[in-house]
Amino acid sequence: MADSRDDARGKKIVFVSSCLLNTNNKVKGLARYSGMCREVFDTLCDNGLGIQQMDCPETLYLGIQRWWYTKNLYDCRGFRDHCRELAERSVTYMEEYAREGYKVVAVLSCDGSPTCGVTITSYDKNWGGSPVELSYNDAIVQGKGVYIEELEKAIQARGLEVPPFYGLALDDESVDLPKIISDFRDFIQSVCQ
Repeated sequence: MADSRDDARGKKIVFVSSCLLNTNNKVKGLARYSGMCREVFDTLCDNGLGIQQMDCPETLYLGIQRWWYTKNLYDCRGFRDHCRELAERSVTYMEEYAREGYKVVAVLSCDGSPTCGVTITSYDKNWGGSPVELSYNDAIVQGKGVYIEELEKAIQARGLEVPPFYGLALDDESVDLPKIISDFRDFIQSVCQ
């Protein structure tokens, strides 16, 4: 007789930035889809992956009507403490999953974000003070966002295996959306093998 606790769960989890599942958390002017990035959701679903949505540090800190910020504006003690608190919450989930034999196969985030960028973020020393007309794409640089830095530190501090981090370059208008989705699907295939 089968153990009554056995069921169909695949025990593979992906932690996903809030804005990939709910574009309403993005700063105004940078949403490339109306509600959620369906291609991301469908790809995760097609590969039998569970989704753990991470909180949006920016929305919780400054709200929906916030100005566009670059990393240098967010990179202060108060915001880092806020990101660390949110990261600790996500890592508690990771720790509980690991204890039960689940695998966190990836952390998905939004490249170009000042908080959630994985390989690219935004930085411009000219941003700050009175709002002026600036191009967000001109501020895109190599590097990680504040929240992603704090999340990696929190995972390492708890002695957990650091899953692969992947950033979908949705804030970088120079990258074609079909190319972003194609590269993402290749990444998911590689971590699911």
